[in-house]
Amino acid sequence: MSVHIRHVPRLGNPLKRLFSSKIPNPPSCDSDDCKTENLASPSVNAHIQNAINEQINVELAAGYTYLSMSFHFAKSTVGLIGFSKFYCTMSKEELGHARSLAEYLLKRNGCVDLGPIRKPPSCSWSNIGTTLNETLRLENCVSESLSALYRLAERHNDPVTADFIVTEFFKEQIESIRSVNLLVARWRTLEKAPNGVYLLDQELRNKND
Repeated sequence: MSVHIRHVPRLGNPLKRLFSSKIPNPPSCDSDDCKTENLASPSVNAHIQNAINEQINVELAAGYTYLSMSFHFAKSTVGLIGFSKFYCTMSKEELGHARSLAEYLLKRNGCVDLGPIRKPPSCSWSNIGTTLNETLRLENCVSESLSALYRLAERHNDPVTADFIVTEFFKEQIESIRSVNLLVARWRTLEKAPNGVYLLDQELRNKND
């Protein structure tokens, strides 16, 4: 009986064909699909740069006013050292915020443009209630200005600036406004007492020592 052997085509070395296969070229980044906006651009947008410079001025103006309050309470004719220390700390915080904003602007290849600082109100700060209300107004103004800067960063697709505002300022601003509100509430409790100013000044002095 004869046996017929079927011819099997030669396949070659399958491993050789596997590793010698050509890898398709990646899509060129010149195509429209690859053209996306750089959300972490090292350079800051001109509109955001201007807004940050305005915020620097807002912080400096608040710090300038708090410094005026601190000097008033430190006068020998007033002698409320607790209030003086409290407002000195407030002033340093605002000046620190201004410096932080300026340093951030420099990191983003921006230009720091310092404008004139608004003169503090001409009142003498002798009235504690008036002084505390002005303090609360200033803190709310700073907070509103920071919120506007955050919204501007979002509109211009700058998540780096938006994150910087949130992480560096919002939490501290909320805490600052709460501390002033608590101080206002405390003053309302003590203002009718014969020695209410002295008691509140002592509390502030002990807190800041």
